[in-house]
Amino acid sequence: MNKSFIRFLKSDQGALLLLLGVSALLLLFGLGARELWGAETRWANIALQMLQTGDYFDPYLKGMPYYDKPLPSYWLITATAHLMGGLGHWSLRLSSVIAAWLSIWLVYLIGGQLYDKGTGLMAGWFLATTFFFVFWARVATADILTVCGVLAAIWWYWRGPDDTRLSRYSVFFLILALTSLFKGLIGFILPGLMLLPHLLGEGRWKNHLNRRMCLAMLVAGVFYMVPFMLSQRYGAPAYGESGLGLVFRENVVRFFKPFDNIGPIYTYLLYLPVYTLPWAPCWILGLWVAVRNWKHTEPNIRWLIQGLALLFLFFTASGSRRSYYVLPLVPFAQLLAAWWVTRRMAERQAAGNVSGPGWTKGIAGAAGFLFLILGIVYPWTNSGGGGVMQFSRDVRAQAIKTAPWNEWRMVLVDVDNKLPMYLQNHGSPFYYVPPESDIPQTGDSAALMAWLEKQSGETWNPERTIIVEQYEDIKQLPLDYLTADHQLITTKPNNGARLFHAHESGSAAFIPNVKNDG
Repeated sequence: MNKSFIRFLKSDQGALLLLLGVSALLLLFGLGARELWGAETRWANIALQMLQTGDYFDPYLKGMPYYDKPLPSYWLITATAHLMGGLGHWSLRLSSVIAAWLSIWLVYLIGGQLYDKGTGLMAGWFLATTFFFVFWARVATADILTVCGVLAAIWWYWRGPDDTRLSRYSVFFLILALTSLFKGLIGFILPGLMLLPHLLGEGRWKNHLNRRMCLAMLVAGVFYMVPFMLSQRYGAPAYGESGLGLVFRENVVRFFKPFDNIGPIYTYLLYLPVYTLPWAPCWILGLWVAVRNWKHTEPNIRWLIQGLALLFLFFTASGSRRSYYVLPLVPFAQLLAAWWVTRRMAERQAAGNVSGPGWTKGIAGAAGFLFLILGIVYPWTNSGGGGVMQFSRDVRAQAIKTAPWNEWRMVLVDVDNKLPMYLQNHGSPFYYVPPESDIPQTGDSAALMAWLEKQSGETWNPERTIIVEQYEDIKQLPLDYLTADHQLITTKPNNGARLFHAHESGSAAFIPNVKNDG
């Protein structure tokens, strides 16, 4: 390797570029080869209905009002879909990936602000090779967007913690408002809790109680309200759900009186170490060293530990607990880990041991493992001529034998949320049949079409309608009678299902048979 290139990589700029380049590779490789998973099916379904109907102010899930999250996280996906020519794996997940990539950069910057560039670089590498951080970064939800927003607010604060100019306050509170528009009010709460120990120290909070801060908060509050006001002004009059009402329910009611996602009180005591693997031992040791020598510990490390403790207590106090709620704590835990590692390395060098414990090899090994599992093995299990993506290709191939793809209309009967994105045809929006409907489970296709027209109040062309239903057992299809005059296409097992002999639910599509006029 060229010596000048090696020298460049050892420079601050070269080391940062290497970190960001490897991070991009880990986040992007194989991103589009994995089928929809978990909660991202909701984001796909809602974004797709916005694209199909042109209504960007009323989120719907499977045809029903669903204002569970503020609008901007959906808008990011629809904007990316417009830029990339349609909704797909890349456009669905790209905003989350970019947020994760920025988070790694921000951790590097925060580490440099608080300690030194070496610590910031180590923290960036730790975060970039944290398994569950990269895993969730490749999933289309609002969680990594929230992490990025919290880090951006912390980074901005530490650029000038004693700066009281209006511009400083304005940017800070606008970051909080934007972060809160991705998932909820934790965008305001988490940065506030993290910074509270520093603000209380030496009475710093007194310097920030001024009119400029109040004005900035007012501007940020108006900014936060804009999507809700647009939804109220331009949304459907009969939509039936209030965005602000859902904010109160999801953030306040859920905290004190949880109605779902109820986990044990020790949830985060278990999952914080798990979600920081493989570097969990480093921050745990760093915590022990810092607490043991608390009076002699650096002030910024004391702040970091106090802020982490407040975040931990906040999430634990909430009655609604899930493993991935701990994600906003992960970057700060890795900052603590990086502090301990760089401190140990400096002590070893001072003692004349320049070889070090091989952290470079450890980070390279962690990066290689992530690349192998998330970039190669995981996508491979979703391939092999089966799964939902292949199912959609089979449906389309059969349908276009009769008519162009955009002429078909889809009816989804109690279907998994992930199906609509794969079957999008840029034609009429999907029609959803909920599980509790009285759809005919015996009879013929004519009776089904008559029922469909009665339920929807629309006129349907039976020769251009594809019926899709979900099944647990292929031998017990409720609409099996449609095979009399329809072509049946079902989900085939993918590599993962074949390898592990897994029995998975599938999808069945009924496509009208081609009539022979001769």
